[in-house]
Amino acid sequence: MNTHSKAGAVLALTLFGAGCSDFLNGPGLTDNPNNPTTATARQQLIAVQANMAARLEGQLARCAGVYTQQLIGSNNQQLSYCTQYAVTESDISGQMSAFYTGGGLLALRNVQAAAQADGDSLLEGIAKIWEGLAIGTATSIWGDLPYSQAVNPSIAEPALDSQESIYAAVSARLDEGIAALQAAPTAGNCDATDLIYCASVGPRATEIQRWIRAAYTLKARFHLHLVERHGNAEYALALAAAQNGISEAPTSATQVIHGQAAGDFRMFHGSVQDFDANIWAEFLLQRQDLVAGNVLIQVLKSRNDTVRLRSYFDPNAAGQFVGSDQNNVPVPAGGSSVPSVINTSVRRQFTFRQPIVTWAENQLIMAEAKYMTGDSVGAVGNVDAVRTAVGMPALGNVSFTDVMLEKYIAMFQNVDVWSDFKRTCIPLVTPFGTAAEVLGRMPYGSAERTANPHIPLPTAYPTGTTGSARVRNWNDPTACPHP
Repeated sequence: MNTHSKAGAVLALTLFGAGCSDFLNGPGLTDNPNNPTTATARQQLIAVQANMAARLEGQLARCAGVYTQQLIGSNNQQLSYCTQYAVTESDISGQMSAFYTGGGLLALRNVQAAAQADGDSLLEGIAKIWEGLAIGTATSIWGDLPYSQAVNPSIAEPALDSQESIYAAVSARLDEGIAALQAAPTAGNCDATDLIYCASVGPRATEIQRWIRAAYTLKARFHLHLVERHGNAEYALALAAAQNGISEAPTSATQVIHGQAAGDFRMFHGSVQDFDANIWAEFLLQRQDLVAGNVLIQVLKSRNDTVRLRSYFDPNAAGQFVGSDQNNVPVPAGGSSVPSVINTSVRRQFTFRQPIVTWAENQLIMAEAKYMTGDSVGAVGNVDAVRTAVGMPALGNVSFTDVMLEKYIAMFQNVDVWSDFKRTCIPLVTPFGTAAEVLGRMPYGSAERTANPHIPLPTAYPTGTTGSARVRNWNDPTACPHP
């Protein structure tokens, strides 16, 4: 059996049922996957990858796209949770809990401990980078969280760590992962339980280098999250990390547009509905509750970016590309103005490998960091590298808005587009209804709140935390202006 087939087989065991419900179960996982006496370290790594697919492609990513109006929730929960900012602590509880259990932090710590005991630097490094991605994403969504005391059986009520300290710990964990991988043997084939950089057979040395580069891009991503608080020093750190980040240039425009270059960090998916398929694809097959956002549609049209317009969305029955506004009203309203939906031929295929961290993101991190540290000429080079790779003309000169709009486009369906918006307020987004600002965080989950007295009630936030305001975390001190 080749590596690709083995990867598909083991992923199928863990993604069963992870579609609309985002729930992790399936044959082979009847026993607790977080218990090292009933599951090997590599089995737990598979559980982590399945769980993280549901987190990074599921409800959190859907709302991130809606809050930034790449998309609009048009019906049911997507309308209420995302478009109307009405998500509650019970609605999101499972999403928060899953960063800790069921293939979350607990499993990752088990994998790391087993790998260290076995002297397996490859597995240790991969698990630490996964932890960095998971916890860095979680703190960007919830702010202060249990982390230093989390998943410790002797601490029933772990204290909240400040968001600032979590970002520092995440960066350190990524550094540990990089160091472990640099010490790992490079001979032989890649590890078949790595569904990111070993979905098909290849040399272990290449697998290791790709993980290291992805880790540096993640470090750069999270440095950007701290810019509003720490200033340009974080831009310098982001640039230094990104210069060691994902560097394998895509070989076609399609690879750039859809984040499918060989060095891109992409989730693996199979072809069986309700079993191992892409989470976005399964959700949209069952319920067409998301439509194009007018903000992204107009950005693409104004830049004459017809390539990505057609790659991200399907035209409506009248052959038009239409988006809905912040209140779920098509623009223009009436007549044949039916909003477009997410592209069917590529983005909604069950086997589509959802991009999480990409060459394009790394290029545009460098562009933002260079621009904000006085190197606008260097920023142009990175922006134009992405534009020409997708078949767009070079700009030759860029404003900060140009840089961030290019990234807004490139980060389609990626949860981190929300952090970009909160940091830069680009593009200009009008909040839903009479809301004063776009929602900047999710409420803590009800399960953790009822079990842990350190978690404040939704009505009390930010009391007891370092949060900036009722709907913003510490790293987001200023609300974005809007029309």
